[in-house]
Amino acid sequence: MTMRLSIALFLIFNLTMANSFSQEKVTLDVKDAVITQILDEIEALTDYKFIYQLSVFDFNKKATIFVKNEPIKTVLDMIFENQLEYVVIDKKVLLKAKEKVVEKEEIILEEIELQKRTITGNVNDSDGNPLPGASILEVGTQNGTSTDFDGNFSIELENENAELQFSFVGFKAQNLNVGSSDILNVTLLADASSLDEIVVTGYGTQLLRNITGSVATIDSEVIENRSLTSAGAALSGTTAGVFVSQNSGEAGQDEISIRIRGVSTLNDSRPLVIIDGIEGDLNLLNPNDIESISVLKDAASGAIYGSRASNGVIVVKTKRGSRNQDAQFQYSGTFGTSSAVKLPDVNYDPVYNMNFKNLARTNFGGEPIYTAAQIAEAGSQTTWWRDPMNDLVQSAPVNVHDLSVTGGSENVNYRVALGILDQESIASGGNYFDRHNVRINLDASPTDKFDIGTTISLSRSKQEGTQQALNSSNLQGPQALGLQLQNTLGPIFNTDGELAMISPTFAGFNVGPGTGRNNNYGYANGSYYNIDQTINNVLINAYIAYKPIENLTVKATGAIRNRSTFNNVFNKKVKNVFPDGSSYFAPDSDRNRSNESIEFFTETYFVTADYNVDIGEGNLNALVGYSQEENTVSNFRASRDGHLTDGIQVLDAGQPTNQLNNGSETGFSVQSFFARVNYNYKGKYLLEANVRQDGSSRFLNDKWGTFPSFSAGWILSEENFLSSSSIIDYLKIRGSWGKLGNSNIPNFAFAKALSLTEGYSFGGTIVPGVGQSSLGNENLSWEKTTSTNFGVNLVLSNGLGIDFDLFQRQTDDILFNLPVNVLTGFTQQFTNAASMETNGWELALNYNKNFGEFNLQVGANISNATNVVTDLNPNIAGGETDRIFLSNGAILGEGYRPGAFWGWQSDGIFNDASELASAPDHSIAGSEVGDVKFVDLDGDGVITLDDRTDIGVDVPEITYGFNIFASYKNWDLAAIFQGIGSASFQGTFELFKPDAGGYNTANLWEDNWTPQNTDAMMPRVWAGQAASPSDVYPSDFFIWDRAYLRLKNLQVGYTFDLKSIKIDSIRAFFNGTNLWTSTDFPLIDPEVRTGVGANDLYGGGQEAQAGRAPYMFPQLKVLSFGVQAKF
Repeated sequence: MTMRLSIALFLIFNLTMANSFSQEKVTLDVKDAVITQILDEIEALTDYKFIYQLSVFDFNKKATIFVKNEPIKTVLDMIFENQLEYVVIDKKVLLKAKEKVVEKEEIILEEIELQKRTITGNVNDSDGNPLPGASILEVGTQNGTSTDFDGNFSIELENENAELQFSFVGFKAQNLNVGSSDILNVTLLADASSLDEIVVTGYGTQLLRNITGSVATIDSEVIENRSLTSAGAALSGTTAGVFVSQNSGEAGQDEISIRIRGVSTLNDSRPLVIIDGIEGDLNLLNPNDIESISVLKDAASGAIYGSRASNGVIVVKTKRGSRNQDAQFQYSGTFGTSSAVKLPDVNYDPVYNMNFKNLARTNFGGEPIYTAAQIAEAGSQTTWWRDPMNDLVQSAPVNVHDLSVTGGSENVNYRVALGILDQESIASGGNYFDRHNVRINLDASPTDKFDIGTTISLSRSKQEGTQQALNSSNLQGPQALGLQLQNTLGPIFNTDGELAMISPTFAGFNVGPGTGRNNNYGYANGSYYNIDQTINNVLINAYIAYKPIENLTVKATGAIRNRSTFNNVFNKKVKNVFPDGSSYFAPDSDRNRSNESIEFFTETYFVTADYNVDIGEGNLNALVGYSQEENTVSNFRASRDGHLTDGIQVLDAGQPTNQLNNGSETGFSVQSFFARVNYNYKGKYLLEANVRQDGSSRFLNDKWGTFPSFSAGWILSEENFLSSSSIIDYLKIRGSWGKLGNSNIPNFAFAKALSLTEGYSFGGTIVPGVGQSSLGNENLSWEKTTSTNFGVNLVLSNGLGIDFDLFQRQTDDILFNLPVNVLTGFTQQFTNAASMETNGWELALNYNKNFGEFNLQVGANISNATNVVTDLNPNIAGGETDRIFLSNGAILGEGYRPGAFWGWQSDGIFNDASELASAPDHSIAGSEVGDVKFVDLDGDGVITLDDRTDIGVDVPEITYGFNIFASYKNWDLAAIFQGIGSASFQGTFELFKPDAGGYNTANLWEDNWTPQNTDAMMPRVWAGQAASPSDVYPSDFFIWDRAYLRLKNLQVGYTFDLKSIKIDSIRAFFNGTNLWTSTDFPLIDPEVRTGVGANDLYGGGQEAQAGRAPYMFPQLKVLSFGVQAKF
């Protein structure tokens, strides 16, 4: 019944369209113009678009037409001399060659001839939806037809062994040899470079061909071909100017970092993420729910979001159902296993390590810490723990399941989706991560004037572990635990089966109670901790759109988002036994339990009015709107210790004697007014203007900021001098200017905060009181980024697309927490501290070509963004400064790259006494033969602190990627590569230094300088931190280049056509992630930045871990098999 109703509605609709087409009239006055230009004129005057094959008529032929108020059909008959017929489908006019009318004599002759062959079939898209109006042409002839509403076609061949070409607007054309079968079903793939693609932008959509800003898009096909567990990773390697790094392989804690066009500020450089119109979190989104991702890179495209768009905007559109579509189910399942991409290259031999650590001390006149007897004992043991890393790091399963149903009736469309991610950690001991997602998208049109809709998104993630914290930056991560030296200096268990622990005397460094150095097998088998984190995320939004008059739509949207995070930690009490029989409890001396809850609640409301009208030969679109957002963040934490047993871990089971609790609540709000005007004249001259005014509660005196932008584009390929070019299909130049803002500072940073827990002494008694805890700054104002962009978009007739952009960003009044004079009584103050300039360029290449049944799409992109601090003179209370040092030793100063590592340049090693004698004076370091040699930059013959300079930055200036998508018959292949140019990693402490912190020795140090090995790669070794002339001050000798090229994803699939058993298709695929890497970077994964957020500029709070290799959680290599079914 539904199908019959759909067909009836389709016939009525198209009869109405055809009748309207026949009656609509146009007025034209063109002289000696090619036919394609005349068709463009008709398209500009009407809502109709023409679809045709160049072979059905000579479209380069010139004609002169002068008509006044004549029906379109009459005009077309005049143009095409009554040789074509017109099929009208939903405002699209398919131009076809008229079927040949034969005379009676010809019919008699044809009856004598053999009957011609007829081919029938169906044309649909990759989701199985029919493509009505798709064109089918017999190659080398004018014989053609088109599909009906259900995508079906029938064509009588002129040649027995013909080749048919299938094409449809917005899809890649496909040529197929007919072969022996009379039935041919074809699936057309969406053309990623299609200029008629609709791109989601701020508060609306635009045709790709008409965009004047810098916007890049990724469709669902690219995402689905990657088997992602994190939506943020979908952007890696695919988009010019967008760099994605994954800083951890921990299940559920991948620490995805996204940067658009480098770094434009000294504080938070994360882009704004908008999901279905509402700010959201990519990490909580199921990748399989994404229909498209648009990246707004310049001020023209992002200014509609004002103060939140200074770092770029990522706009995500999730999948929705279609009208008049029967219910279609889709299932996708992936079953894989993960392992560490790279583990540190370390020598675990106890004898080697004991001798090495002795050498590190005797090199500087110290005494060896291990005796010959101890070394001999280590060499004779066969029961000691020989391979701790193998016990602490494992291969682990990862499984993903997605099920969805989409459909719709005449006035309603829907999509309901369920996603499950089940991922076990490669850290042994029972660590895992589960995520469940439910998304419901519903749209309805109860009347011709009203549209309503809603999105309900629910997600719940749960992570359990047996390590100290659920992130990569802690010493109890599996990589750090496996590297610790005490592992290999004794057995795992004693003769009684208890966890054994070596004595501090034998270890040569502090181990045991209070040191954090225990028997690490307690982590491998889950004995020490029970940790769990649960995150519940609820997003509900609803909209109502009203069309009071033609061309005007008023839309109101409201949304609430609640994210609840619950962290629970229980420290067990496990005995570690020393060789003498004494013992202690690990990981702490007593059991304790802590519970923490964090609530983040957001309300968002916005109203827009959108007006679209044709004015003469142009089109005007105007948008005005208002939005309001209110955020509240609260947390509460409680703890108790003294639990009697590991078996009862609830909070109440602890003793109340040492119970603690604390909490806080804060919030902020933003109000905004915004407007946008687009004007398109003759389909080739494009103008756009945006303005947004934001008011933020984070400022006291200067609450409101205004952020305008202007952009223009010129489609040169529509001009007469290029429209008939046989080389250029499309050419557009565009330029933009705009100003964006930033208010990413703590709430109430302008205020002089008070602490209610200060202690004061009265008569020797400490009593509670109130005290000022921050300096405050009531003059805080908006950070402002002025952006200029120039771009070219070119599509050649051979299928090559070229996009090139030049950009500059100037950021002023940067908000930063600068140090202040200690005489103020404080150490830091937020202020509008600095200015910074970014210059760069982007190049993207895309090539699409069909070779019969073989379809090929190749893309490549490269971008360069360089930054320099142009001003740092804050004039804040306590004095002025033009240079400060960050906590990881990097510098922030005028004329330098932000966060540049600061130190001496090196020039090898002093191999002998003559080199030392002839070198500049190294007295400041106390250098001797075998130490690192430094460069005298100022040429005064003495190495001083003035010789220090910028020796590297950890954010890459050059990023690149390329991808290959190919298909042949039922086979498909997708490969995505990502790489970076030079980027620095500053190695500090463990592994990167010879003997620090009680770790096994990296093989990097095997070739170290000794009197017997003077031509060594590394200097003479030492013990401790900054305990050698080679290490007393930072230098580029310990800066490593982490440039790399990585195969991020490879997928090979095969699609089975099973429509005969009422299953649309089943696709089986193999997928691999992080399969191959080319790099010279030692020890750890090159994708991980220095210390994972250790640099203050890119994510503070972990500065103590800067450059410490053991703190890095290994990246994952994942091999998986999957199946996708549509039915």
